[in-house]
Amino acid sequence: MKIISEMTTDHPSRLITRNFCILFMAHLFFGFSFWPYVLLPVFIQDMGSSLAEVGIIMGAASVSGMLIRPWSGDALDRVGRRSSLLAGGLIFFLTHLFYLMIDQIGPFIYFVRLCHGLSMGILFATFFTFAADITPNTRLTEGIALFGIGGHLSGAFGVPMGEFLIRTGGYSALFKACAGFTILFTLMGYFLKEPQKTGPMPKFRLVDFFHTGFHTANRVPLVANGLFALSLISYMIFLKPYAHEQGLTVTHFFLAYSLSAVAIRIVGGKWPDRFGLKTVLYPAFFLLAAGIIVIAMWPSPAGLMIAGAFCGIGHGFVFPILSVFLIHRAPENERGRSMALFTLLFDVGFFIGSPLLGYTAEHFGYSSMFFLSAVSAISAIFIFILFDQETPVPTAAKAGMPPPSA
Repeated sequence: MKIISEMTTDHPSRLITRNFCILFMAHLFFGFSFWPYVLLPVFIQDMGSSLAEVGIIMGAASVSGMLIRPWSGDALDRVGRRSSLLAGGLIFFLTHLFYLMIDQIGPFIYFVRLCHGLSMGILFATFFTFAADITPNTRLTEGIALFGIGGHLSGAFGVPMGEFLIRTGGYSALFKACAGFTILFTLMGYFLKEPQKTGPMPKFRLVDFFHTGFHTANRVPLVANGLFALSLISYMIFLKPYAHEQGLTVTHFFLAYSLSAVAIRIVGGKWPDRFGLKTVLYPAFFLLAAGIIVIAMWPSPAGLMIAGAFCGIGHGFVFPILSVFLIHRAPENERGRSMALFTLLFDVGFFIGSPLLGYTAEHFGYSSMFFLSAVSAISAIFIFILFDQETPVPTAAKAGMPPPSA
């Protein structure tokens, strides 16, 4: 099966299309329903949980995310992108309603977190597979980076919005607002045009799904994505409890984080394709690590803003570059499965890292946790330098793209 996007015939290099605009706005509203959950750890702490238990509960979402990835990837290639988006949106909407029923730590909160991870497992893979479909091959890194601006913009305003809702109406107001935004992005998904398919779809076998990951060309980008997730956990899960303890608000960090990620994608969206993916990737990972260290060493509003800017610039490049590596090296008829595997490794990083960093913060302090997280980002650079010697797959060369190993 081959996916034919809407621009491959009339406008082979056109990036801003009807589908792209609708998907961008859907991604923006998805972010408004997703980002406020960085405030959830304090909600869990208020019910009597330790930092280690917070890590376990937050990491529980990754379990269902990992389990659903192989089948969500197959559904993307077989059933379609739009149907997957609608299904994921429905599950996420129900998840928000389930959060309203939580009043203590017990089996039910783990069930809700599993539902949360299930919806994320479907939605993240769907959004970025769809974005890859509707982006010209010659502008793939630029297109995915531009598409990701929607998610970062929603982070800039979604986290302050969440803090306001909690102050004025409690966590129930936050959960209800997130449910409303989920309805919006799910409805927008209904108006997306499904990319045209041609050719037969290979029969799904679980072993084939994981064979993609064991392929030599994909190993390093996948491992790097897991390390990327491990570095993000420090501020996606534990920044709110850390700031709460320091008498700070996380708004300074996430505002700088999101706006810097947006700015760097606007200004430097073409840099990876122009200068080479790895040339931009290595400094991006280094900036991410530097930002995390600043959080630990400078606990103040100014420190959080500088840390947020560093981490935002790093994230602004790391995610699209790693995803393009995998897209370049995967067969075109298995793009959905490849992106599902890519996001699966992200979940693996969260599954391992959430309890690990929670335990580290509880027993050795927040500084040790942040430094451990920074080390994971630096490790990704050395893994690429030492082990990634792959040549680009033919599809990338045919598309006129720079070699992934450049």
